Amino acid sequence: MNENIIQLTGSKQGPFAHAEWCFRDGEQWVVTGPNNSGKTYLAALLTDQIPCRGVVIELADEVEGHVAFLTFGQQQLQTGDSWLQSRWHDSVSEDELTVGQFLSFGQVNEINPFEVRKDDTVERNRFNRERKRLFRIFGISELAKRKLVQLSNGETRRALFVRALLKFPKLLILDDPFAGLDPFARAHLKTCLNELAETGMHLLMMLRNPDEIPSCATHLLRLEKLRIVEQRPIRASDRRESEDSDFSSFRLPKRKRKAHTETSEAIIEMRNVTVRYGKKTIFEGFNWTVRQGERWLVIGPNGSGKTTLMSLIDGDNPAAYGEDVRVFGQPREPGHSLWEIRKRIGVVSPELQVYFPADATVREAIFSGCIREDGTPLRPTTQHRQDYRSLLARFGLTHDVRTAFGSLSAGRQRLVLLARALLPRPDLLILDEPCLNLDENSQRLFLSELETLFKERRKLTVLYVAHRSGHTPAGMTNLLICGETSGEQDER
Repeated sequence: MNENIIQLTGSKQGPFAHAEWCFRDGEQWVVTGPNNSGKTYLAALLTDQIPCRGVVIELADEVEGHVAFLTFGQQQLQTGDSWLQSRWHDSVSEDELTVGQFLSFGQVNEINPFEVRKDDTVERNRFNRERKRLFRIFGISELAKRKLVQLSNGETRRALFVRALLKFPKLLILDDPFAGLDPFARAHLKTCLNELAETGMHLLMMLRNPDEIPSCATHLLRLEKLRIVEQRPIRASDRRESEDSDFSSFRLPKRKRKAHTETSEAIIEMRNVTVRYGKKTIFEGFNWTVRQGERWLVIGPNGSGKTTLMSLIDGDNPAAYGEDVRVFGQPREPGHSLWEIRKRIGVVSPELQVYFPADATVREAIFSGCIREDGTPLRPTTQHRQDYRSLLARFGLTHDVRTAFGSLSAGRQRLVLLARALLPRPDLLILDEPCLNLDENSQRLFLSELETLFKERRKLTVLYVAHRSGHTPAGMTNLLICGETSGEQDER
């Protein structure tokens, strides 16, 4: 009989009550389940981040002390004292780690520089060889001199993945590792996971979509409300390729152009915009006009400038001050209040989620979206309170109003931010990967709400960034494909 790598036994009450689960040598497990089902909770138990109350977990001797964990929450922990807009500023504190420093021998192994240690030359040489190999595989070399806090969502995930592997784990636990990756990056990650399995590493993967399951996976564990509801070998049907994995066959619906479209108000105007970071050009001579009532789908591979584009619009990126960027007719110039513009914009993004105050209650988080023209909180109106209660009910957040934002699962945090963006009834809605971390039911709910909103508010302007066509609501009117230095525009 194969040795047990993980043995979990639940008590009569509490999390995983009456559960019996064995992860045996030679197996690779996928864990699935809706938001709040317990996927991240299980990972936290296995990595001693929370006490095992009512749950007995035994790890094989070869695995004990050699477990690495990668989750979205680690991005939130890495922010330190930085701020949301720090990614776009050159004046980040010199104390902030570069990617190269973050992935150094001392940092990865959490070594006190003043500690007296035995000779570790052999360990360091092994580390450096593996570091060089992983830097090449994951394209980290080009990021090595950049500050960690200035990386994009996808770049940060790559750095964290490499850091986990540099610990030389025997058991690697991955919580939603494919979230936010473009089709090429998803395929590359699956290949890497298959190669890791061939080296003898044990993998426990919390996944959301069937096209994310690598060929090395052998067993499936399904959770619901901190209960194990199914455990079995993976079937061929579990690995089916999802039809919404990319935009290769996506087309905007044909529609008749209204005569007044070209004369409607220009919400966003960009003229000959160029953005560079170091030697990398993100946009060069970029021109774009977004008019009132248009709903733009923005797509492109990781690193193509989608989030940079959104940051130029919502005011997070100071590069907009040196370029011809106008939002609601106002140029981005000193003396023009950003808050006057921001109060009319609702935003959801992975970066906002990473930096959002963890101790804010759900109620405080949602109402924080209502601001005055000077940036101070706006006292909620009767309409705001009515909309607030409606959004709580629609997104299933009614029982979470006093819960701290930081204690919610990543998926429920995203629903809170969606409610926050919608509450002020903005004129411009910027949704950067809004379905990230959402389970299928939550995705359908959100997309349905958006489609209803589009019908009710014809003049609402929307910018929607996505990596999966299935994460896109019906009713989009325009398409922008971001490339290395320019965008290809399509309209219907």
